[in-house]
Amino acid sequence: MQKAFEFEEKFLASEIAAWEKSESEKGQVYTRPEVVEFMLTAIGLNTCDDFKNARILEPSCGEGEFVIAIVDRLINLPKRRPKVKQLANKLLAVDLVKSSLEIAKKNVEKLLKERGYSAIDITSLLNQWFLSTDFLLEEITPDFTHIIGNPPYVRVENIPKSLLSEYRKLFSTMTDRADLYIPFYEKCLSLLNDGGRLSFICTDRWTKNTYGKSLRRLISDRYSLELFIDLYGVDAFEKDVMTYPAITQIIKDKCDQTVLKHETTFGIKESNEVLSAIKGETTNLQVRKAIVDGDKPWLLGSSDQIALIHKLEKRFPMLEETGCKVFIGAATGSNKVYIVDSNCVGSEIEEERLLPVVTANELKGGSITWRKKYLINTYDKNGVINLDNYPKLSGYLNSHKEELCKRHVAKKDSAKWFKTIDRVYEERANMEKLLIPDISSDPIVLYDSGKYHPNNSIYYICSENWDLHALRVVLLSSVTKLFISTYSTKIAKGYLRFQAQHLRKLRLPNWESIDPSVKQRLVQAGKNNDTDSFTELTCEVYQLTKKEKSIVGI
Repeated sequence: MQKAFEFEEKFLASEIAAWEKSESEKGQVYTRPEVVEFMLTAIGLNTCDDFKNARILEPSCGEGEFVIAIVDRLINLPKRRPKVKQLANKLLAVDLVKSSLEIAKKNVEKLLKERGYSAIDITSLLNQWFLSTDFLLEEITPDFTHIIGNPPYVRVENIPKSLLSEYRKLFSTMTDRADLYIPFYEKCLSLLNDGGRLSFICTDRWTKNTYGKSLRRLISDRYSLELFIDLYGVDAFEKDVMTYPAITQIIKDKCDQTVLKHETTFGIKESNEVLSAIKGETTNLQVRKAIVDGDKPWLLGSSDQIALIHKLEKRFPMLEETGCKVFIGAATGSNKVYIVDSNCVGSEIEEERLLPVVTANELKGGSITWRKKYLINTYDKNGVINLDNYPKLSGYLNSHKEELCKRHVAKKDSAKWFKTIDRVYEERANMEKLLIPDISSDPIVLYDSGKYHPNNSIYYICSENWDLHALRVVLLSSVTKLFISTYSTKIAKGYLRFQAQHLRKLRLPNWESIDPSVKQRLVQAGKNNDTDSFTELTCEVYQLTKKEKSIVGI
C-alpha cells in the first residue's frame, strides 16, 4: 500500500512538473496595481497595527503584483526598518510557474535592497516567503489572517486529467464543470483563522451558475460575504478577459450585512469609503442583507430590483409550472458532418433521416433567416437507427467515420459510433415553439410554427397552456430582462446568457388567471410584433404598481 501511495505521489509530481513547463493555459492574468492597492485597503492592511499580528497568503502570486504591494506596506509603513524576525512569518506567496515566481522574487528583492536589508537577510526572507508548488496539493498550515489575490481561471477541460481527478477527490466544491478558481476559494477559506478575511478578484460566474452551488453553500454555512464589488465594464486586468470580474471579500465569522458596490475607479477615497462601510460606519454605499442564502444564486442588483424579483417569486409559479417546457437543441459533436446542405436531401442521404435545422446565426434581425440546412437524425421512435437500413446515410457517415469516432460519445459506445451526442426527437421539430439563442446582448425570442429543429446553441420553449405569441411578448419585455440580468452573469461585451437554468426560474402567471382582454392584447401584440407595447402589457400581466413599473423602465 505504501509503495502504491509513493508511486501515486511521484506520478502526480511528474504531472505537475509537466504542466508547469507546458505552454498550456495556467490562468495567468495579472491585476492592475491600483486594483491591488484598493483591495489591500478594503481588506484592512493599512497601518502598522494592522500588520502586527497579520499572516498573509497569496496563493497564486504570478509575477508578484499583490506580493510587491504587501511587502511595500510591510517595510515602509513603520518609521524604523522592521527586523527580519519580525517579517519572516508575515507572508507566504505560492505559484506553480517557477519562471513567474522568480520574477516576483526579484521585484521583492529590489524593494528590500532599497530599504537597506543585507543580502543575507534578503535571501532568508525570500526563502521563507516564496514557495514553488501546486497550491491545491500542498499541505499548508491553516493560520492566516488575510488571504488576497487573483486565483487562476483555468477551464476544467484544460486541466490535466490526473490532476483534475485528484482535485475532485480533495475539494467538495469542484463539482460539475467547476473551473480551477473554485477549489482555490475552498482551500483558501479553510486556511483562515477565525475572523480572518479572504479577498479575491475573479470572474463572477460562480455566484449564479450551477457549478458554483457547492461553494455558495460552503460560504453560507461557515463564512459571511462582507464585500462584493461588481466590476462590469471596468478594466481591472493588464489584458482583456472574456468574463467580467468581481471583488469578493469573505470573512470567517457570522455577519448578516454585505457592502455592495457597482463599478469603481479604484481611487483612494473610494477604497477608504468601502473600508468604513465594512466597519459599520455610515457611508453612501449600499449595504444589503441576505445576499447569501444556502446554495441559491446571489442576486446582486439594486435593492429595489431585488425586492421586485422576490415579490414576483413569491406571488407567481415558475415557468415550467405553468405548462411551459424549456428544451435545448440537440448537440451532435460534429456539426460540420451532421448539418448538411439541401442538395444532400434524397441524393446523398435518405430524406426521412433529415430534418430542417436552424442555428443561432439564423435568428437575427427579428426573424428566422433559414439557410436551407438539414440535421441528420440518427434516431427513430425506438432509439438509435439500424444504419444498414439506410445505405445512402451509411455511406455518408462511413466516409467521416475516422473523425466521428474521435468523439467521446463514439468511444463510449463503439457499436453506435455514428449517433449524435443528444437524441434528436423528430416530433419536436414539428411542435410550435419559441426559439431563444443562448447568448445575446438583448433578448431574442422568435416564433416557429413547427418548421425547424433547433441546433444546440438554441433553447426553445413549448407550451400546453400559454399562447406562444403572448408568451413571446412577456419574454421580450423589460420585466424578463430584469429576471435574466439578475439570475445570469454577463460575459464579453455585456452579453447575457439565456440558459435553461435561468429561463426555468422565470415567474409567470397561469394563462387562465389572466384577464381575457389582456390575453387578447398580448396575442395581437405578439403577432404584430408591436415591441413598443411589450413591457407595458407585461406589467399588466404581473399587476405591477406605478413604482414597480419605474423599476423596469416605464
